[in-house]
Amino acid sequence: MNEFNDNRQVYSDSIRGTYVIFPLKYDSSLNLTELTIDGVENADFSSYDMSDILARRCRKENGFVRRYILNSCIDDVHFLNGKILAVNESQLYVFNNKIAFFTVLVTYDNADAGYIDKLINPGYVQNYNRSFEENVIKTVSNISIGGVSNIFRLYVDDMKLAVKETYLFNVALVSRRFNELETIERITFNEHKLIDISRDFSDPSEKDVAYTYGTKDTNMCSYRWGACITSQSISYVYATDVMTAANVAEQSRDDVFLTMLVLHQKSTCMLVNEGIQNTLIDNKRQSLKYFRKVKMLKKEALEFRASGTLAPSQVSRWNNVCETYRCLLAVNGIDEALEEIEQKVELIRDEQERKSSDMQNYVATVIAVFGLISIVASVLSIVDLVNSGSTDIVAALGVSCIGVVLFVFSWLILMLKK
Repeated sequence: MNEFNDNRQVYSDSIRGTYVIFPLKYDSSLNLTELTIDGVENADFSSYDMSDILARRCRKENGFVRRYILNSCIDDVHFLNGKILAVNESQLYVFNNKIAFFTVLVTYDNADAGYIDKLINPGYVQNYNRSFEENVIKTVSNISIGGVSNIFRLYVDDMKLAVKETYLFNVALVSRRFNELETIERITFNEHKLIDISRDFSDPSEKDVAYTYGTKDTNMCSYRWGACITSQSISYVYATDVMTAANVAEQSRDDVFLTMLVLHQKSTCMLVNEGIQNTLIDNKRQSLKYFRKVKMLKKEALEFRASGTLAPSQVSRWNNVCETYRCLLAVNGIDEALEEIEQKVELIRDEQERKSSDMQNYVATVIAVFGLISIVASVLSIVDLVNSGSTDIVAALGVSCIGVVLFVFSWLILMLKK
């Protein structure tokens, strides 16, 4: 029995959704414990999938992250042939380290998956629907706090690449549970490719792919959900009795937030690495301002490494959720990025030690110069005193002067060797 082939009509009738996730950044110092977005609904985090550690961290009073629901701010997606894809929900996730994400949920029937492919056009620079992109850019710019707008901006500088820099969270709702893991893999891989999930398709060339699954129900002996994880997207399939566009958001809400935690770490690594790189190649390397900036970057990198990252065991009490999170970290290269940060922190530490050593040498040189001046002054005073003295005093004075000269000469040789 081939479950996928036997149930292809069931999968063909699925309801689909895609969260288009735009990474943002901001420069203002925002107090997330009191942050209110004008005309926007604040949504607290509440999930049975979260661990107690993560749930406490996400509370409003702890100021780690806030989530806001923006109602009817993005128009439905229109195509030239008259096809319309519904935009069901837009959300803003704001983290406490100048990182944010704007999400747009587009829902559609499985038969219309090709339109999402045209909207995103993965793997190609060409854009087929600039109106959607322009709508998002305008909406992000208009998000205001206390009447002040233009606080958030897209991470990418070239606005024509705004959609190309997004991360996709794909969802498929089907009406039948799964008996075979291979079926889940085939469906979710098709989702990742933005094609009909009932299509017989494979691509052995894709290597950065990982799969996770819900545990098998011991009574029904079947699986309810599974996911395909890549560096560009994560794609879930859920078996449910409620096949509606509204249920797409309901089923995926906790998993979207899990993905946000990983994307937050990924974006933060990019910003920290960029800051360190730009500072280390600064041509004003001898200035005191540069020294302070190096020290600040080192502190920022260490703080993020210590408190900005989350181990899988800190995220959830459920093993399958932890495994999904672990795969997201691996496929998105978070561990490699953190390792690169640690290596650059070592460079910063070496830079600090070099600057400290240079400063110590400078101070020692100043002290030595003033010491020599004092010695010369003392010698001149003694010469005045013994100008008419005995030959023994004059001889002792000569020996002392020779000793001072030898000491200075030895010190200079030692400094040159360093």
